Amino acid sequence: MLNQGQSTGRFSTLRLGSLLAMSVLLAACAQKQPAPPPVAKPAPKPEPKPVLLISDHHTRGSSDASISFTNNTGQTLQYVMFKTSAFTREGKPVNSKKSGRRNAWLRVAGPFAPGQSVGDKVWQKVWRHPNLGCFKIEGAELIFADQSVEYHTTDRFAMLNQSAMRNASCGGKGVRTAAQ
Repeated sequence: MLNQGQSTGRFSTLRLGSLLAMSVLLAACAQKQPAPPPVAKPAPKPEPKPVLLISDHHTRGSSDASISFTNNTGQTLQYVMFKTSAFTREGKPVNSKKSGRRNAWLRVAGPFAPGQSVGDKVWQKVWRHPNLGCFKIEGAELIFADQSVEYHTTDRFAMLNQSAMRNASCGGKGVRTAAQ
Protein backbone atom coordinates (compact mmCIF):
# COMPACT_ATOMS: atom_id res chain seq x y z
CA MET A 1 0.00 0.00 0.00
CA LEU A 2 1.14 3.48 -0.75
CA ASN A 3 1.65 6.11 1.79
CA GLN A 4 -0.57 9.06 1.14
CA GLY A 5 2.06 11.59 2.08
CA GLN A 6 4.64 10.16 -0.28
CA SER A 7 4.53 10.12 -4.04
CA THR A 8 6.00 7.59 -6.25
CA GLY A 9 8.25 8.41 -9.16
CA ARG A 10 5.58 7.46 -11.66
CA PHE A 11 3.05 9.98 -10.34
CA SER A 12 5.55 12.82 -10.09
CA THR A 13 6.64 12.26 -13.69
CA LEU A 14 3.00 12.43 -14.81
CA ARG A 15 2.40 15.56 -12.82
CA LEU A 16 5.53 17.18 -14.16
CA GLY A 17 4.64 16.17 -17.74
CA SER A 18 1.07 17.51 -17.46
CA LEU A 19 2.30 20.79 -15.96
CA LEU A 20 4.81 21.11 -18.78
CA ALA A 21 2.14 20.41 -21.43
CA MET A 22 -0.22 22.96 -19.88
CA SER A 23 2.56 25.56 -19.81
CA VAL A 24 3.34 24.99 -23.48
CA LEU A 25 -0.36 25.28 -24.43
CA LEU A 26 -0.82 28.46 -22.39
CA ALA A 27 2.30 30.00 -23.90
CA ALA A 28 1.08 29.18 -27.41
CA CYS A 29 -2.32 30.75 -26.71
CA ALA A 30 -0.78 33.84 -25.19
CA GLN A 31 1.23 34.70 -28.32
CA LYS A 32 -0.11 37.73 -30.15
CA GLN A 33 -1.66 37.22 -33.52
CA PRO A 34 0.00 39.17 -36.31
CA ALA A 35 -1.54 42.59 -36.87
CA PRO A 36 -3.72 42.90 -39.97
CA PRO A 37 -2.16 44.85 -42.80
CA PRO A 38 -2.78 48.61 -42.55
CA VAL A 39 -5.91 49.77 -44.32
CA ALA A 40 -5.30 52.48 -46.88
CA LYS A 41 -6.87 55.79 -45.88
CA PRO A 42 -9.47 57.03 -48.33
CA ALA A 43 -8.39 59.99 -50.37
CA PRO A 44 -9.68 63.29 -48.99
CA LYS A 45 -12.71 64.69 -50.74
CA PRO A 46 -11.79 67.43 -53.18
CA GLU A 47 -12.73 70.97 -52.27
CA PRO A 48 -16.00 71.95 -53.93
CA LYS A 49 -15.52 74.39 -56.76
CA PRO A 50 -16.76 77.93 -56.23
CA VAL A 51 -20.31 78.56 -57.47
CA LEU A 52 -19.77 82.25 -58.22
CA LEU A 53 -16.65 84.14 -59.23
CA ILE A 54 -16.96 87.70 -57.87
CA SER A 55 -14.58 89.86 -59.90
CA ASP A 56 -15.64 93.21 -58.39
CA HIS A 57 -18.14 94.77 -55.99
CA HIS A 58 -18.31 98.34 -54.72
CA THR A 59 -20.62 101.20 -53.78
CA ARG A 60 -21.41 103.97 -56.22
CA GLY A 61 -22.19 107.36 -54.79
CA SER A 62 -24.27 107.51 -51.60
CA SER A 63 -26.83 104.82 -52.46
CA ASP A 64 -25.89 102.43 -55.29
CA ALA A 65 -24.26 99.00 -55.43
CA SER A 66 -22.33 97.34 -58.23
CA ILE A 67 -21.32 93.67 -58.59
CA SER A 68 -19.52 91.85 -61.42
CA PHE A 69 -19.64 88.05 -61.31
CA THR A 70 -19.42 84.83 -63.34
CA ASN A 71 -21.74 81.80 -63.10
CA ASN A 72 -19.44 78.90 -62.18
CA THR A 73 -22.14 76.38 -61.23
CA GLY A 74 -22.18 74.32 -64.41
CA GLN A 75 -25.95 74.95 -64.68
CA THR A 76 -28.07 77.76 -66.05
CA LEU A 77 -29.06 80.30 -63.40
CA GLN A 78 -32.44 82.04 -63.67
CA TYR A 79 -31.85 84.49 -60.79
CA VAL A 80 -29.11 85.43 -58.35
CA MET A 81 -30.01 87.22 -55.11
CA PHE A 82 -27.03 88.62 -53.22
CA LYS A 83 -27.38 89.13 -49.45
CA THR A 84 -25.47 92.32 -48.57
CA SER A 85 -24.73 94.61 -45.62
CA ALA A 86 -23.55 98.21 -46.02
CA PHE A 87 -21.42 100.40 -43.72
CA THR A 88 -20.34 104.01 -43.46
CA ARG A 89 -16.68 104.98 -43.82
CA GLU A 90 -16.47 104.87 -40.02
CA GLY A 91 -17.74 101.27 -39.95
CA LYS A 92 -21.30 101.97 -38.76
CA PRO A 93 -24.09 99.85 -40.29
CA VAL A 94 -26.39 101.40 -42.89
CA ASN A 95 -29.89 99.98 -43.23
CA SER A 96 -31.54 99.25 -46.54
CA LYS A 97 -33.48 102.22 -47.92
CA LYS A 98 -36.43 100.12 -49.09
CA SER A 99 -36.96 97.70 -46.17
CA GLY A 100 -35.15 99.51 -43.33
CA ARG A 101 -33.45 96.21 -42.40
CA ARG A 102 -29.75 95.50 -41.92
CA ASN A 103 -29.49 93.34 -45.02
CA ALA A 104 -30.39 94.33 -48.55
CA TRP A 105 -31.09 91.60 -51.11
CA LEU A 106 -29.83 92.51 -54.58
CA ARG A 107 -31.59 90.48 -57.28
CA VAL A 108 -30.43 90.05 -60.86
CA ALA A 109 -32.46 88.15 -63.46
CA GLY A 110 -30.91 85.80 -65.99
CA PRO A 111 -30.79 83.40 -67.56
CA PHE A 112 -27.04 83.07 -67.06
CA ALA A 113 -25.39 80.17 -68.85
CA PRO A 114 -22.53 78.26 -67.19
CA GLY A 115 -19.39 80.36 -67.47
CA GLN A 116 -21.29 83.52 -68.41
CA SER A 117 -19.94 86.76 -66.95
CA VAL A 118 -22.19 89.56 -65.74
CA GLY A 119 -20.14 92.73 -65.63
CA ASP A 120 -20.88 95.79 -63.54
CA LYS A 121 -24.50 95.06 -62.63
CA VAL A 122 -25.78 98.18 -60.81
CA TRP A 123 -28.61 98.45 -58.26
CA GLN A 124 -29.74 102.01 -57.65
CA LYS A 125 -30.97 103.54 -54.39
CA VAL A 126 -30.25 100.48 -52.25
CA TRP A 127 -29.02 102.55 -49.29
CA ARG A 128 -29.15 106.26 -48.53
CA HIS A 129 -26.30 107.71 -46.51
CA PRO A 130 -24.05 110.69 -47.30
CA ASN A 131 -21.05 108.81 -45.89
CA LEU A 132 -21.69 105.38 -47.47
CA GLY A 133 -18.36 103.57 -47.51
CA CYS A 134 -18.68 99.95 -48.54
CA PHE A 135 -20.86 96.89 -48.59
CA LYS A 136 -20.03 93.27 -48.00
CA ILE A 137 -21.52 90.27 -49.74
CA GLU A 138 -22.60 87.74 -47.13
CA GLY A 139 -24.08 85.11 -49.42
CA ALA A 140 -26.26 84.47 -52.43
CA GLU A 141 -29.42 82.57 -53.22
CA LEU A 142 -29.09 80.85 -56.59
CA ILE A 143 -32.29 79.98 -58.44
CA PHE A 144 -31.63 77.60 -61.31
CA ALA A 145 -33.54 77.22 -64.58
CA ASP A 146 -35.11 73.98 -63.24
CA GLN A 147 -36.50 76.04 -60.29
CA SER A 148 -34.18 74.41 -57.73
CA VAL A 149 -32.74 76.81 -55.14
CA GLU A 150 -29.43 76.84 -53.28
CA TYR A 151 -28.06 79.32 -50.74
CA HIS A 152 -24.31 79.70 -50.39
CA THR A 153 -22.16 81.87 -48.12
CA THR A 154 -18.97 83.50 -49.36
CA ASP A 155 -16.92 80.40 -48.51
CA ARG A 156 -18.29 78.95 -51.79
CA PHE A 157 -17.39 82.06 -53.82
CA ALA A 158 -14.10 82.96 -55.40
CA MET A 159 -13.55 86.60 -54.51
CA LEU A 160 -11.17 87.88 -57.18
CA ASN A 161 -9.10 91.04 -57.61
CA GLN A 162 -9.78 93.43 -54.69
CA SER A 163 -13.16 91.88 -53.75
CA ALA A 164 -11.75 89.54 -51.10
CA MET A 165 -9.94 92.35 -49.27
CA ARG A 166 -12.85 94.73 -49.70
CA ASN A 167 -15.33 92.17 -48.35
CA ALA A 168 -13.11 91.29 -45.36
CA SER A 169 -12.41 94.89 -44.35
CA CYS A 170 -15.92 96.29 -44.85
CA GLY A 171 -17.59 97.16 -41.57
CA GLY A 172 -14.40 97.45 -39.55
CA LYS A 173 -13.90 100.45 -37.30
CA GLY A 174 -12.59 103.29 -39.41
CA VAL A 175 -11.52 101.03 -42.28
CA ARG A 176 -11.14 102.67 -45.67
CA THR A 177 -11.26 100.34 -48.64
CA ALA A 178 -9.73 100.73 -52.07
CA ALA A 179 -13.15 101.78 -53.43
CA GLN A 180 -13.27 104.89 -51.24
